Amino acid sequence: MLKKTIVRLRLLSVCALAWTLALCGPAYSASILLLHSDSEPTPWNQRLAAGLTEGLGKAASVRQAFLKADGTDEDAYYDVYRKLSEDLTGDEPDAVVAQGNLAFAFARKYADLFPDAPLVFCAMARPEPEILSQCENCTGLSSAEPVRENVDLIFAMRPETRLVVAIADRTPGSARLMDRVNQAMRPYLDRAQIMFPGFEAGDDHGLDLQTLGDTLASVPSHGAVLFLGFSEDRDGNPISDEDLAVLIRERAASPVYLAGDALFGTGAVGGWMIPARTLGESAARVVLKILGGENANEMLPRPTKPILRLDGTALARFGLKAPKDAEVLNPPAGTVEERPILPVTGVVWALGLAAAVALAVLLRRRYRA
Repeated sequence: MLKKTIVRLRLLSVCALAWTLALCGPAYSASILLLHSDSEPTPWNQRLAAGLTEGLGKAASVRQAFLKADGTDEDAYYDVYRKLSEDLTGDEPDAVVAQGNLAFAFARKYADLFPDAPLVFCAMARPEPEILSQCENCTGLSSAEPVRENVDLIFAMRPETRLVVAIADRTPGSARLMDRVNQAMRPYLDRAQIMFPGFEAGDDHGLDLQTLGDTLASVPSHGAVLFLGFSEDRDGNPISDEDLAVLIRERAASPVYLAGDALFGTGAVGGWMIPARTLGESAARVVLKILGGENANEMLPRPTKPILRLDGTALARFGLKAPKDAEVLNPPAGTVEERPILPVTGVVWALGLAAAVALAVLLRRRYRA
């Protein structure tokens, strides 16, 4: 009798455990593929991945793939396609999140990798209407660099600013950003100049790391730097965020304003930006709606709004005060020392004298006169 009772209790325990597991379900009920336009993990894209993962919670797991190929021809990306095809065999995702233009274009071109998976784009501008109309099962989050907001911020925080030095590279999209800077500067051209080192008449070959460092060190006290992005030098060599962080931390002589958070915390003042983690969290909300039954092609792409994020230590160094609506991080731990400044004027930039030695010689003559 006792043995029968023990057996019954064991059966009841097993049934109760099975019932509990059935109610709870698996830890992850869906699989999400996050396609990066980058060639490898970076602090920025991993913050985006963390935001996506945390936003999804236990509703889905996240798998990452990095797409940038060694080369730009069709064969290079076909090799990426074949490798990803092997990795995904028997493990197709329930949804795909594409980070950036390259990943979005790749996902559309090689849609056979995940034929039934909805596609969600993020970290890019809203695609052209014809592209969206051709994408039958996609939606996303549009995000544009807050250029006008940051130009206005520069003059709101430092009305005495007389020179804005905009840093950009020669990658596709930089020309569009520089046009937006020129438009945003129009209300301030009666009191300030805008310069694009590496793109001025007589000096239009772009920048390398050395010249970029010299530029940051040469902006005068009445100037400011607007960092639009710099992913490769004038010869097409990739530049890491770590390399740029060292230059800003060690060489920037005037406030550096950022249009993104990849270089935040390196000594730059900050600015209006869309943090990577925020992008990931926003993408997670879209994915959750899709997993809940909403059709991706019926969901209109929505813009992601920037936030004002500033570095407290950089503010103290340049004697700046944060606007009331700003999020201030990294408060100064003690006395902040100012670095010596080598002035440079808009006249010199207009003449295209990019070499640091030539700049110093000409400026010494100008200021002694």
